[in-house]
Amino acid sequence: MELDNLRDALVGLPGISGLSTEQRKRLTIVVELVANPSIIFMDEPTSGLDARAAAIVMRTVRNRVDTGRTVVCTIHQPSIDIFEAFDQVHQGLDYKITLYHLFQRLVLIFYLP
Repeated sequence: MELDNLRDALVGLPGISGLSTEQRKRLTIVVELVANPSIIFMDEPTSGLDARAAAIVMRTVRNRVDTGRTVVCTIHQPSIDIFEAFDQVHQGLDYKITLYHLFQRLVLIFYLP
């Protein structure tokens, strides 16, 4: 997640000191990934990130999937590079989503307004 240069940094207070919003988001994701769960649910992991940071996050997520983990993401307006990283795409209608047997896959769910 390219956070090595922040190894000894203090998280601090949002908007006042410490890590930026983007760094905080990446750190939060890393903290969850350290637990190495067999399935990971991520709600808009790229929201609020610039294209570079979103690519870093999704590359890390893709690497986790490649180790046999299942990741289920909701994401809005992904770049084509991020979109192409997903194994399966499911559209949810009226915010109702049903997922069955999604093992060892990275899944993208689109919400339709």
